Amino acid sequence: MAKLGEERAAQIVDDVFRDRLRELLERTGCSMRQLSGAFGRDPGYVQSLLDASRPSRARPTPSDMLRASDATGIPFVELLELLWEIPAARLAEELASLGVGGGLDPRLVGLSDAQRASVADYIDFLATRHERRPTRRQSRP
Repeated sequence: MAKLGEERAAQIVDDVFRDRLRELLERTGCSMRQLSGAFGRDPGYVQSLLDASRPSRARPTPSDMLRASDATGIPFVELLELLWEIPAARLAEELASLGVGGGLDPRLVGLSDAQRASVADYIDFLATRHERRPTRRQSRP
């Protein structure tokens, strides 16, 4: 049997989860039914997760979040961070240590999503500019 303190800690975690799920609803503009469908669950799934008076249901699995990522366009790692509190930076570091992907430049870790998007835009600008610049061989007659 769970102790009172453990039940309280679980309740706080559930409250945070519900807040984050509401944030996800607002961000996507989906209804509860639509987000339930995006997770690949029954139409009442999200509503039951948000209802504190109902018994807890299983939270979205990684497979559910992959489906939701595909349906909403929100990156999978952002969903993991939002709903499971798994930091995207940790995933990037672990993938980099396995030699998967390029990893995240440590200077970018502390930047907001908007700031990283600006950096990506600048990289795209420079790459496009470089592609249009004629090489020495192309500029000769």
